[in-house]
Amino acid sequence: MAKDLKEKTKVAVFWNIFNILFSKTSRLITSIILARILFPEDFGLYGLTLIVIRFGRRLTNFGFSTVLIQKKEIDRSEIDTVFTASFVINLTVFLVLFFGAPYFSQFVRSPQVTQLIKVISLTFILNTFIMVAESLLKRDLNFKGISIARSARSVFSYSTAIVLAILDFGVWSLILGEVFSVVVNMILVLIYARFVPRIYFKFSIFKNLYSYGMRVSFVQYLDYFINNIDYLLIGRFLGTEALGYYERAFNLMDMTRRQIGRSMNEALFSAFSRIKEDGQRVVKNLKQVLSYTSLVAYPILIGLIFLAPSLVYNMYGPKWLHTIIPLQIMCVSGLVKTIGSTFFPVIFALDFINQRIKAQVVYLVLLGGSILLFIPYGINGVAVAVVLSSIVYTLLIVRIMIKRLPFTVSDLWQTQKAPFLYGIFQVVFNLAALRFALPYFDIKSIPMFFILSAASLAALGTAHLIFRESAYKNLLSEFSTLFQKFSAAKKKSV
Repeated sequence: MAKDLKEKTKVAVFWNIFNILFSKTSRLITSIILARILFPEDFGLYGLTLIVIRFGRRLTNFGFSTVLIQKKEIDRSEIDTVFTASFVINLTVFLVLFFGAPYFSQFVRSPQVTQLIKVISLTFILNTFIMVAESLLKRDLNFKGISIARSARSVFSYSTAIVLAILDFGVWSLILGEVFSVVVNMILVLIYARFVPRIYFKFSIFKNLYSYGMRVSFVQYLDYFINNIDYLLIGRFLGTEALGYYERAFNLMDMTRRQIGRSMNEALFSAFSRIKEDGQRVVKNLKQVLSYTSLVAYPILIGLIFLAPSLVYNMYGPKWLHTIIPLQIMCVSGLVKTIGSTFFPVIFALDFINQRIKAQVVYLVLLGGSILLFIPYGINGVAVAVVLSSIVYTLLIVRIMIKRLPFTVSDLWQTQKAPFLYGIFQVVFNLAALRFALPYFDIKSIPMFFILSAASLAALGTAHLIFRESAYKNLLSEFSTLFQKFSAAKKKSV
């Protein structure tokens, strides 16, 4: 059974990675196209709209979807109770956002945001169906259906946004692309889950689900404020144009940072929930995940720091140059957060939620205070505040693991030693490449992009020849074996 769970988890991770590579590649291409058609103000307005929508999403999810995954046994009455309660909550939030949109627009001094919020808030009703169906698929580690549905959503969202942007719909191209794509996602995920919604509510079931779900929900509320306080304060004090630059920088970094963790975390939460009674086994698997995640995150985010000038200039155009420095700064926080977020599936599966809430409160206070302190220095100052706060938060998360599991600082260092040493080589090689190439090539030029990319590859190769860390070989071997099994299964099904 343990072997079967391990194989199902690997397949789930594979499908997650497939979806992420596909959707994020599509998103990157789309963001390049849209950045050349639209203007910073359009992305600023979209960013302000997302502040409200993300908060609404936190209000609609009382952690019930997590309960459906975390519980060992569930029946149809529990599923229907979760759906009914979630539908009522989603409908209520939709009405609140629809009629409350003008007041938020007044606060951020952007009246255009009112209609944007009213239209995109329609997605809350549809998301009820998606949430329950995806939870059932995740419970069974059936990430194939989720992956296909999300990939289709990405294609529909991005293609719609591009067409509407060309037709001069401005910020509405982003809003309508999101709305239409949610419809596609809902239809597909319902088909794969074979879930037929039914209105049924039993208070005793709801009461049992509520205790765990509310604590998960509170974590998500805090996450919302943590993830959006920078947007809110920039929009309030620096304006939509500055927010547009910051939004591009944050999302280019986050495109790599969050999805590296997400590729594993959704599958791992389901897997850790099955072995949560065995602390030693949890730590063993956690260390492996930490090692693999860091081996991917370090070279990507360190490389992005050096490639930022040429990437931003050549992808988005000269009007986005103010994005470069905050992007470089936030790559540091991206690396730190990637490590910290790897612990989250364990926190939810083993119910260390109260401890995480305390860490989040400290993080939120520190983040808000440091942003206000550094905001006179513009979006670069905000990026520095995010980095400093992220370091403290990750240390608090590590402290929880050390206190509640047979996990030590030495265990953490074992998972970080190889990527850290390889990362030092990467930094040194890139700095050397910059020193010798700058007299001949502009730092924003395409030749410089290839020079620095080659320097990163040479650094990783040289470091591997010196240290010969087995971690990289193990990672490549795992995915090679999994891909072969996946290909064989696909041919067999055909």
